[in-house]
Amino acid sequence: MSKPIYLIDLDDNVFQTKHKLEMQNKKAFKTAALDRQLKPISFLTHCQSNFIDWLLKNADVIPVTARGTEETSRVDIKFNSWKIMTHGAVITNPNGNPDSDWKNHISKELSRYQDVLHNKQQILTKAFNDNNVKAWARINYEYNDLAIYLVTKHTDRMLLHEMYDIADKLDKKYGTDGFYIHRNGNNIAWIPKCIQKGLAVEFLLNKLKTEEKGIPVIGFGDSISDHTFLKQCDWFGMPKSGQITSLLNCQIAKLEQKND
Repeated sequence: MSKPIYLIDLDDNVFQTKHKLEMQNKKAFKTAALDRQLKPISFLTHCQSNFIDWLLKNADVIPVTARGTEETSRVDIKFNSWKIMTHGAVITNPNGNPDSDWKNHISKELSRYQDVLHNKQQILTKAFNDNNVKAWARINYEYNDLAIYLVTKHTDRMLLHEMYDIADKLDKKYGTDGFYIHRNGNNIAWIPKCIQKGLAVEFLLNKLKTEEKGIPVIGFGDSISDHTFLKQCDWFGMPKSGQITSLLNCQIAKLEQKND
């Protein structure tokens, strides 16, 4: 009997920063990931640690993450299977090598986005500077120098509205054709529509022939952008706090009100 495949988002799903733990009145149990200076930045709770240990022992666990390859390398969890990274732009095999077919496909699809991404970065950076907003705009690269997507973050979590206001104005002025926008806390990302976790998962599941072999596929994710890959799974779940859970709870509450 084949082990089930578990496709799991990482940040805010199976681990989180200390700040977010404190917001939930939870304690850090174990380091989950390091920052660029190799200092602990994300943590597992005791429950999350036990869950991950159980998954790794009983299933084929495949991370499906927005993290780039370098950032994923700083995750202190011993994943030994395939990995889907950079919002789905990169798929690596269990040996850590990029899947060549997927790499060629993505490189071709992104060729028309290269100039657009760099222009968007320049426009955002200028707008932040002109308005004295302490935020930055950065392009994430993979496959050496291929621009994948653009992301902005603010240096002060209490002033996120400044970043969101400028982003809204620029999107209205210049448009967002060819992109979808991922917003989650101190993170706004402009991602080409050819880059999706769901597209990468669909490709990989076909490659692994999970349906033909009868391999169960289970997904776990917290954010709305994860739904593109969760719907590729036979079953899926989510943490009790997160974008999907909040949206689901809200919709169920509305339905319950109608039925009262």
